[in-house]
Amino acid sequence: MSDADETAPTLPGLELETPGVPVTSAMRAAVVATINALHDENLLEPRHAGLCQLALELADAVTAGRRSGRASAAAMAAGQLRDTLLALPQPVAGDVKQRFEDFVDKLVSNG
Repeated sequence: MSDADETAPTLPGLELETPGVPVTSAMRAAVVATINALHDENLLEPRHAGLCQLALELADAVTAGRRSGRASAAAMAAGQLRDTLLALPQPVAGDVKQRFEDFVDKLVSNG
């Protein structure tokens, strides 16, 4: 993978990292890993850029709340982050996907 590939956003308009600023928290790194995994499974479309960016901002808000000692702010941001991540496309479990493909194959062969 080239340097250009490593710094390219996964979606148009999405900044996984601020240029020149390393990932600053475990929470942001986890959200970046989640976004990358969804992208690798081809589940993200350009319309998901806003949700992905919101998830990154909320990850930073959780960290900021923890660092400032404001547990209520961190908890509120964490809840919103969870809701945002759940709003992103979810991968289909392997066994469910296989059962669906088997069902489609059976329909096609009987058709």
